[in-house]
Amino acid sequence: MINDKSLNDKLRDAKLIYDLEKIEEREDFSFQLNWEKIDTPEGLFDIIDKVDVDFYIEKNSEGFIIKGAVKTKLELECSRCLKKYHQDINGEIEAYYINERLSDKYIKNEKLESLDNTIFFNESKVDITDRIIESILMEISEKPLCDENCKGLCPVCGVDLNENPEHKHEEEYIDPRFAKLLDIFNEE
Repeated sequence: MINDKSLNDKLRDAKLIYDLEKIEEREDFSFQLNWEKIDTPEGLFDIIDKVDVDFYIEKNSEGFIIKGAVKTKLELECSRCLKKYHQDINGEIEAYYINERLSDKYIKNEKLESLDNTIFFNESKVDITDRIIESILMEISEKPLCDENCKGLCPVCGVDLNENPEHKHEEEYIDPRFAKLLDIFNEE
C-alpha cells in the first residue's frame, strides 16, 4: 500500500504556497489543479476531473483567514457491491492562520475543539495543499455507497444482489466455523 504522506506530498506545487506578507487586506484566488490520484484512509482514489479551487485570503489583526471551495469528481468503490462509481466533490476550505506568538493566548482562552481549523504559523509563507486535500477528504464517506439502497453482494457466493434481486440459495448456508455454535443453540 502506498503511504498517503508520500503520494499526497507529491501533490504539492509552488503555486499553492502563498506569501502572507504580500496580502494587504484581502486577495482572491482561482485556479485548476491536474491531480490524478489522492490517498485517503479509505484507500487510493482516482481524481477523474480537474480540481477547481476558489478561495480568498483575508488579513486581520491576529493573522489570516482562508475560506473557499474545492470542486472535483472522484472514482470511488462502493463498500457494499464493490463497483466503481463517480462522486462529485464540493468541499470547503476554512482555516485560520494565527501568528505563533499569539498561540499561548488562544490555547488559554479557547477550548481545544474550537481550534480545529486554527493553524499557528511563524513564517510568512503558507502552503494550502493540505487544506485542499482536507476539503476533498471531508466529502468522502467512511463507507462509500454507489446508492443508498445498494443491496451489496450475496454473503455466500458473491453475486451482485442489485443485478439479481431474486437471488437465493436452495438451502440455508451455515459457515462451518459457526456450525458447532448453532448446534448449542438448537439443543436449548
